[in-house]
Amino acid sequence: MTSINSKNIFLDRDGVINEVIIRDGVISSPRSFNQFKYREDFLEFRNKIISNQNFFVVTNQPDISRKLLRKEDLEKMHHKIQTENTFITEIVACIHDDHQKCNCRKPKPGMIHSLIKKHNLDYSSCLLIGDSIKDIQAAKSAGIDYYLLETEYNSHVKTDKKIKSLASLFSNAQ
Repeated sequence: MTSINSKNIFLDRDGVINEVIIRDGVISSPRSFNQFKYREDFLEFRNKIISNQNFFVVTNQPDISRKLLRKEDLEKMHHKIQTENTFITEIVACIHDDHQKCNCRKPKPGMIHSLIKKHNLDYSSCLLIGDSIKDIQAAKSAGIDYYLLETEYNSHVKTDKKIKSLASLFSNAQ
């Protein structure tokens, strides 16, 4: 089984790095910089990171296209992530909505493929950690391994590759 020993780790953003926002019962992303808050599990995880690994963030941010999130706020969030988490090599965001049918919006693997190509990575050394079925589908489409970070809102997703916390990747207790 693949573990955090993978050399190249792809992280989804919302629900993995930062808290999701629930609006009218719908899981959503922060729509302003003030709403952005790290998940406690991520803070614990980042303190255990091995320095010889590459970390990338791949995130759908359709609220830009929907005019619900300003680009400036998205850039502030990503600047915060990169400056406070210097182990992250690059953040890639798809700002398109479903109807735009781009190749980068997860569950399509475009963001993953572009980072693998750009950084000359070996697919077999890559692992995606996400919190949605779209993340799993993107990883499978890209031909890389994955873990689903188990949450209250994704308990219905069927996979044998679930983890209860990011920090659990550093121990045998999964």
